[in-house]
Amino acid sequence: MPDSQTGLQDRQERSLVEQGVLAIELGLAFVCLVLFSEGLLPRLFAHEHDPESSAFLRLLWLPVYVLVLAGCASRIVTLFAAAVRLPFLIALLALAAASFTWSLDPAVTERRAVAVIATTLAGLYLAARYDWRTLLRLLGAVWLFMAIVSLVAGLVAPGFAIMTEVHPGAWRGLWWEKNSLGGHMARAGFLCAFLLVLDRPWRLIWGVAVLLCTALVLLSSSKTALLGLLVGFGVLVAGAWSRRGVVTTLSGLWVGVMLISGFAALLVFAPELVFGLLGRDATLTGRTDIWAALIDAIGDRPLLGYGYGAFWQLDSMPAYRVRAATEWLVPTAHNGWLETALAVGLVGLCLLLASFILFVARAAWLAIHNWLGVFALGVTAQFLLFSLSESIALQQNTIVWVTYVAVAAKTALSLRQPVHAPTGSAPRPFPAAAELQRRRVSGVRPMRVH
Repeated sequence: MPDSQTGLQDRQERSLVEQGVLAIELGLAFVCLVLFSEGLLPRLFAHEHDPESSAFLRLLWLPVYVLVLAGCASRIVTLFAAAVRLPFLIALLALAAASFTWSLDPAVTERRAVAVIATTLAGLYLAARYDWRTLLRLLGAVWLFMAIVSLVAGLVAPGFAIMTEVHPGAWRGLWWEKNSLGGHMARAGFLCAFLLVLDRPWRLIWGVAVLLCTALVLLSSSKTALLGLLVGFGVLVAGAWSRRGVVTTLSGLWVGVMLISGFAALLVFAPELVFGLLGRDATLTGRTDIWAALIDAIGDRPLLGYGYGAFWQLDSMPAYRVRAATEWLVPTAHNGWLETALAVGLVGLCLLLASFILFVARAAWLAIHNWLGVFALGVTAQFLLFSLSESIALQQNTIVWVTYVAVAAKTALSLRQPVHAPTGSAPRPFPAAAELQRRRVSGVRPMRVH
């Protein structure tokens, strides 16, 4: 056999092996992300107010962490490049890990600090390993799967997937309560809508996914989730509008500033009107009472907090005082920023805020020339909205934190070199797979939308 044919055969065999390895990696990543979604398994094996009550679930996370570490080791160079571009986030993780030295419960803090570090590494690995298209398709496939299973559960087992006590008739899908289903589907709806616009080969799939996620948001009856979905769609509309020219962009920014200012004025001078439109009372269903009690608790240990994951233990005296003041078994702060301050103090809160501001600035800069920056801006907008009423920041074993870290890291990596992309009036599809492979953009170079 001629040498040229032998070389061609060897290359074809290597290509098949590489495709097989990639398929296995994507399959494992899919399974891990489904676990990070916190759907179904906690309902089956844990208690609502004590997710760590299940020894089975704690053991189940160990192989996930091993896979995350193995993946990080295989992409150590790119992973390090992403980590150094997220200095405030890394400092926040270090603070959480060190907080066992002053924690109310050092054992709990040690265990949960390991978990949140592994969760953050999972996001960094996704950013380092996959190009933008593969990453977003992977996340979209995970959420489409979870949406389908939630829909089937609601139709086949309504007693499991639909609430009957606190919010009768509201869908909760695979999660404990309706706000979790609504929040997840709102974020998934925005992601799938973005893919619907840019990912032409799978446009039909993403169109169905958008409709399904929107329907589940409505079925959940969560007003915050509906607002989050509209925010995501609004970011996409604003991104398309801003590409019509400089005058249009400036006028759009002016309108946006006026709308935000008007909303802020209504919230200050007529809060009952705003909450009435959202279907809530002025206490945000009791959240403001919790926050008032938590501010006093933060004042007792302002700088470094009570230790990561230690405040809400059942035998915690500070948590007992909060629960006594609110007269119910409060499980979390229902606010990502206050939760962070409880865990790692105002120092940690400042690090989280600095990390978020840096993420927003990078996303805005990337959005000038690239639609991927618009997606990143949408992620930050939804993260900010949901973090005001849910404890989603710096949380272990959650897909929300994995996604936040992955998109923040991918955005940082995409700005390593100037991004050259057209700024036409209409968005363009993702580059072809062959072009992506040729330019080696799996986390190292920015992806161009052309």
